Amino acid sequence: MQHLFPRTPRWERALVTGASSGIGREIARQLAASGVDLVLVARSGERLDELAAHLRAGGSGPNVEVFEADLCDSEFLAAVEARLASAGAPVDLLVNNAGLGYEGPFHIQDAQEVSETIDLNVTALVRLTHAALKPMVARGRGQVILVSSMASLQGLPMTAVYAATKALITSLGEALYEELKGTGVVVTTVLPGLTRTEFHERGRWDLDRWPSVGWQSAEEVAAEALGAAARLRPEVVTGRLNRVLAAMSGMAPRRLRRSAIGWSARRRWPDEGSP
Repeated sequence: MQHLFPRTPRWERALVTGASSGIGREIARQLAASGVDLVLVARSGERLDELAAHLRAGGSGPNVEVFEADLCDSEFLAAVEARLASAGAPVDLLVNNAGLGYEGPFHIQDAQEVSETIDLNVTALVRLTHAALKPMVARGRGQVILVSSMASLQGLPMTAVYAATKALITSLGEALYEELKGTGVVVTTVLPGLTRTEFHERGRWDLDRWPSVGWQSAEEVAAEALGAAARLRPEVVTGRLNRVLAAMSGMAPRRLRRSAIGWSARRRWPDEGSP
């Protein structure tokens, strides 16, 4: 695997959320391959233990802490915040990767699932970013990676709440990048498109309704994300096709984009307008 960031990285210790699968797991693997110590956070302790054992590589790999935590739970979230604020073994890279999104018409979605999406994608991400930045600014160094989505660029029918939460992430990352200039701390926002992970299974996405082209692997997205962060970039859209689509989207009037995406959604989900 070819890394897009230096083999001798700028980070000593990274905390990665959603590290048990998908993009988070690949980011952890690529950081470990470059000798970065890790704090792995996810709901599945068993999968985290398995990953940690693999990354330690019989004692020759980096130091790996396992932090089993459901970030939708306030007590677990507070514990991870405390780890980020700890002066002992400080974290100099936070990868806010954990995310959730359900497919379907908003008006018939389960209210608890709507709340979970907001709790994880917004509340947990914002609070962990806040917890990490204060000690980083005080030390004069550190980085945060916010994993957003191409979905943040436009409201998306049938994944309305997910897209809205990602829009907040992209806006937050853009603002913080400028706010933190001169502090030695950088925030990089990552906008992947369709990526082959377990994310869609949990959110019950019907992938037959989505485009069959333009998909990336989690490994590709992780490499582009870390490469952009290593170069201190404010933002990266991963995947060549996604970059073309993002550029085209930026040139089209918002009303035109909304109408086109709405028309497409109605064609793909013709029978989803009623319970």
